[in-house]
Amino acid sequence: MKKLLLALLLMTAWCLPVGAVTGDVNGDGEVTISDVNAVINIILSGNTGIDGDVNGDGEVTISDVNAVINIILTGGSEDDITPKEITLDDSELTEPAESITEDEDAPDYGDFVENTTWATTVNIVFDGNTATVTGNPSSVVVRVDGAHVTITNAAKRVRFIVTGTTDDGSLKFYSERKFQLQLNGVDITNPHGAAVNNQCGKSLYVVVNEGTTNTLRDGETYEMTEGEDQKGALFSEGQILLSGKGLLNIYSVGRHCMASDDYVLVRPGTKLYLNSTSGHGIKAKDYVHIKGGVINMEIAADGAKGINCDSLINITGGRTTIINTATTKLETDTLGNPVSTGAAGVKADHSITMSGGTLNIKCTGDDAKGINVSQPFTFSGGELNVVVTGKQLTVAPKGVKCDTDCIIQGGSFYSCAPNGLAVDVDGTEDHKPIVAGGYTSLTNSDPRLFEVIY
Repeated sequence: MKKLLLALLLMTAWCLPVGAVTGDVNGDGEVTISDVNAVINIILSGNTGIDGDVNGDGEVTISDVNAVINIILTGGSEDDITPKEITLDDSELTEPAESITEDEDAPDYGDFVENTTWATTVNIVFDGNTATVTGNPSSVVVRVDGAHVTITNAAKRVRFIVTGTTDDGSLKFYSERKFQLQLNGVDITNPHGAAVNNQCGKSLYVVVNEGTTNTLRDGETYEMTEGEDQKGALFSEGQILLSGKGLLNIYSVGRHCMASDDYVLVRPGTKLYLNSTSGHGIKAKDYVHIKGGVINMEIAADGAKGINCDSLINITGGRTTIINTATTKLETDTLGNPVSTGAAGVKADHSITMSGGTLNIKCTGDDAKGINVSQPFTFSGGELNVVVTGKQLTVAPKGVKCDTDCIIQGGSFYSCAPNGLAVDVDGTEDHKPIVAGGYTSLTNSDPRLFEVIY
């Protein structure tokens, strides 16, 4: 019986439509008839785990046998697919004028630093291993230890202007009120943790002054205070609201580049460069809203994401480019069971919406996903370019992975995964996006390449 089933599988495989991805099922570094036999053995054994899922559809079936055979016949799965070139882009971006919300009852009124009259200014100047603080009122308590500055603030509408350089310093805030942190040509490295650590749950307005370059760096090892978090080189318990037309560089070798236990907002004109060898570029709990600006990220920590949000991500403008070279992070739990965490360009545990701007993602590590979203991904405008070039280590690489629906209604949507699936949608029977009519072109005949232009 087993021989008959084997023969039927082989005969059927030559007749099915093709869509190969990686094919090296037995891990010997090449795709041969041995890999065909390996997939068949997986099917016959009933142990249809991820190892034989060559076409990345979440199961091991005769389609995977056919996929391996197609790779053998074509001499490889990626030779005939040339993805778009995606590189970091720090060129100037012309953006429409931003509309400042003036209605005090509007939900986003508090997102604008311009809507507060800043009554008090405190100046902080770093100079090597020392720091000088001037202009502080009686309601602002300052403690300086070398170049490590801790501020306890009970005053309203305080603006802190920071300049200078230190390779062993930090800024830590305890505040009862929202406040503004104005970066005016500052370079802070904290070998022991976050460069900026805001323990206030209120809004943190980070204003990067035009014409200045500012840099924040954390350390590999964080010295923690009991009962407190510090999750990145720039960390805030409250919202991080970024504006200004200067350049902010953030380097992380210990945790994330930027992390908020609330939400992160990036406004037009902002210029960010984020480089992490230890964690995510941007990490937020409530949501991430990119309204504009130029964001460049380089991520190299296994299992890390460029943007990672526990809730939703909304992109309405700007140009964001994420280059992620990470692969899967392999660990074991407390019981010794293997646990894997995949790398991605953008990941949301809820939904993603994009209606404007440009989002460029390139992931080169094995198993990676360009976009990974748990709830619907609604794309109605702007330009999306996703390239995933890695191969399968534990799971098939995917350009766009949606656990529910992917709805495309406008703009330019491009996804390419030469060794995997361009788009995988669990919410539809055919695992494809829901594409609204009215487009000018649609490319979806090869599962490794998907493009629609309106």
